[in-house]
Amino acid sequence: MSDLRVGADRVDITPRVPIALAGFAARAELGPATQVSAPLRLRTLTFATGDRRDGPGHDASGRAVLIGADLLWWGSDTADRLRSEISARYGIPTDAILLHATHTHSGPQTSHRFVPLLGEADQSYIDRLCSTAVDSVGRALAASTAVTVERASAPAGLGVDRRWARTRGEVPRVAVDDDATVVRFRRGKETVALLVHYACHPVVHHANAVSSDFCGAAMDELERRHAGAVALYAQGCCGDVNPDAYDDEGRFRDGDQAAVRSLGERLADRVDAALAGECVALDAVSVAGGSWTVELPVDGPPSPIQLRERADEPGLLGQWARLLLADPDRLTSTVPVVFSRLRIASGLTLLGMSAEPVSAYGLQVKADSGGAVLPLGYTNGMTGYLVTAQQLAEGGYEPAEAPYYFGMPGPLAPKAEQLLRDALHSATTRLAQPHLGSPRPK
Repeated sequence: MSDLRVGADRVDITPRVPIALAGFAARAELGPATQVSAPLRLRTLTFATGDRRDGPGHDASGRAVLIGADLLWWGSDTADRLRSEISARYGIPTDAILLHATHTHSGPQTSHRFVPLLGEADQSYIDRLCSTAVDSVGRALAASTAVTVERASAPAGLGVDRRWARTRGEVPRVAVDDDATVVRFRRGKETVALLVHYACHPVVHHANAVSSDFCGAAMDELERRHAGAVALYAQGCCGDVNPDAYDDEGRFRDGDQAAVRSLGERLADRVDAALAGECVALDAVSVAGGSWTVELPVDGPPSPIQLRERADEPGLLGQWARLLLADPDRLTSTVPVVFSRLRIASGLTLLGMSAEPVSAYGLQVKADSGGAVLPLGYTNGMTGYLVTAQQLAEGGYEPAEAPYYFGMPGPLAPKAEQLLRDALHSATTRLAQPHLGSPRPK
């Protein structure tokens, strides 16, 4: 049986100077953020099978990298660059490198591919971010050690279908994925790393200040409780899930940093409760990565004449028109979604999507794989929201307005749902292992 070796690293990526934040269009007129409510962190896990030492110049087969950062997302332009730089430095195939974001709405923009209302990118910050990430991979590789793997799950009770909550029930309520899954990597009795998977928008914090929101607060708390461990948050399919903080009028109750910490501690409590229960031991297998692209149809695209007619308009549609006129290659009838896989152990594969998938798709992945595949959004780029045909018919922000913020040529076409479901089913049935493992004695 192969041994699994894991390396872990954590580094600060908080901006050093005032910077525009990404995530809320309402902030666009507020200018750069000058305050830090909580630091941003980048956490790296490296995986390798076999008993060789890992590092530059060694065989790259059976090695992979997972980076989780307190960012809104990794823009496709930045993700492609960074994966290439990591591969060039350490010889790890780009297909085995997953760049993931927690989706905090209180960090800097990482892409030049979206309208300015989503936050204007600072190239000097992106350059420092990439350099910091490359160095973090090196430290994680150098710290690589043989581990055992176990996983556990527990309901978290933190999220709610935000489309239902916002409309006070006018939009039918849908099921959301409420399970918090934790994977623990241990060397003897020492916890080397925790991988925490949950699906909920980190939008407790709305002020014009840097914050990692509840995801970062939860990981900081877990690292405090599990001394020496690195805790990496893996964001699931949360495109239609917010923290359950709506009043009877459908208004979201914005929270300060104290509210952020409170929700983070609640998630950390659920993770520790899961670990205190029955954990399932996972067998080591050959670590493997891979990626492929799925093209989804859109309603459109607009013609250059239509874009020129809108180019002088103020606000979102004017910015969108100017963005597409400057990059006519985006005027296509489909949009690409990058799928990325990372097999870590028997019964544990990550399936990343370069998009914001809604709950329906995350629940499908878990059902199709019997829980062996954990779905991730915000991975290796960003296309836009992945919504259902029903949500397209209902309208609202995610299906009808958000595509323009992302610079998509138009909203998804209704038939995109079935194409996406087919792609997910095909992927998960290939990736799923026949069993999750067996209970490990406490």
